[in-house]
Amino acid sequence: HKFSFWRKKGVKYIQPEIPFGNTKDIIFLKKTVAEKYKDFYDEYPNEPYVGLYELSTPSLLIRDPELIRHVMVKDFAHFQKEGSSTEIKCGAPLNEHLLNLTGSKWRSLRSKLSPTFTSGKMKLMFNLMLECVDQLKEYLDKYADNEETLEMKEVMSKFTTEVVGSCAFGLNFNAIKDENSEFRKMGRKIFEASITAPFKRFVRITFPFILKVLRISPISPELVNFFTGVVKDTIQYREKNNVVRNDFLQLLIELKHKGSIEYEDSSEINKNELYHEEINGKTKHMEIEFTDNLMASQAFVFFLAGFETSSTTLSFCLHELACNPDVQDKLRKCIRTTLNKYDGKITYESLQNMSYLDQVVDETLRKYPAGSTLGRVVTKPYQIPGSSLKLDVGDKVQISVYALHHDPKYFPHPERFNPDNFTPEAKAKRPNYTYLPFGDGPRNCIGMRFGLLQTKLGLAVLISNYEFSVCEKTEIPIRLDPKKIIISFTTGAWMKIKKCQTV
Repeated sequence: HKFSFWRKKGVKYIQPEIPFGNTKDIIFLKKTVAEKYKDFYDEYPNEPYVGLYELSTPSLLIRDPELIRHVMVKDFAHFQKEGSSTEIKCGAPLNEHLLNLTGSKWRSLRSKLSPTFTSGKMKLMFNLMLECVDQLKEYLDKYADNEETLEMKEVMSKFTTEVVGSCAFGLNFNAIKDENSEFRKMGRKIFEASITAPFKRFVRITFPFILKVLRISPISPELVNFFTGVVKDTIQYREKNNVVRNDFLQLLIELKHKGSIEYEDSSEINKNELYHEEINGKTKHMEIEFTDNLMASQAFVFFLAGFETSSTTLSFCLHELACNPDVQDKLRKCIRTTLNKYDGKITYESLQNMSYLDQVVDETLRKYPAGSTLGRVVTKPYQIPGSSLKLDVGDKVQISVYALHHDPKYFPHPERFNPDNFTPEAKAKRPNYTYLPFGDGPRNCIGMRFGLLQTKLGLAVLISNYEFSVCEKTEIPIRLDPKKIIISFTTGAWMKIKKCQTV
């Protein structure tokens, strides 16, 4: 009965394999979510959407960019819930963050946190990032002097852990120099793949209520205690000693005491706030109390989202630059030419003027989007525009970002690493909503500016100081790791590093 859902609605669908639906390869770690959903996407190239089954749960995969615009932006009022989030009881340790909250509580928290990610706040955090860059160079110099081979994913994770530590918690995590850094260990624990991964994934997808009934948190008690302890101790120390820093935790403390943060200027008001006003004009904002748990949850998700996604992007980018030395040379020239106009210094402003660096990062996020799928749940009955298909409350829709980014209709020769996909001319020719590395609409990635800033800063420093080339251990082509939650290398990002000749 469950597996006849799409047939009864007259929707073209992928034939399910009972009891796994269409997700057997994902559950048993044969394929990544990214690759499997691309298979679904490719099956019906001329359809605006296709029906599939995540185990026995029907899900509608949306292919058409115009329809994606409706779901994510225009008709957002019907899809105000993330498809990946299970209902989590508020108060559960570290779970009260934007990825899990819905409705008025999400709306209120989102609008309160949005001013913490304006370009003005990023400029203040930039100086903290620069300190981490000096540590990275010191660490890499000893390898580059001897032209050694290095696994750069781990190095990039150390760097982004250090950046997030400084910008979120105001702490020196010592993640770059210290092999036994506690925060680096905790970061590994969150994302490490284990032999129980298929079982946990099966339970989370099929029986999320079991996690609720048994009060099992997806986050281990060790991580909960560690993060809540760090946040509480740091806040107490600052309040007691009147310590003020330009970081995320300081902004949370400000929210706790004042209830809101000012935008630097009106032009900075996030366009998504305007969506909220338009969509929820009649809804009252829910008052939120910034408890220790709520603050720890925000700091935790900042750490979670801030270090792994950016380190993955950085390491994939370095891999592609090692495999494409012509692109690497062109990027180095662009960075050095720009720096010459700024007395050779990397500043917030100089980074904004490296157009080819932007193209290289955009192309990396096209080939390897950290969020390979975007899920939404229907919160108000919805009729698909231009069709008779009606979706009811609770129905799921999915968007395969990875498939859109690898569709030759939008990106010719999608397996080639080609930063020219992001020249102004190339972008102008493409339909909107075909490039979604950070999602879009009111539930887009709130930390997008922060992620891009640390990624671009890292690359500007790395490429202006070092040359990266392939070595015996470099995996070509890359195999993606089905055990990992986000797109990852299977064998690591191995490459050779040497000092650059200065011009």
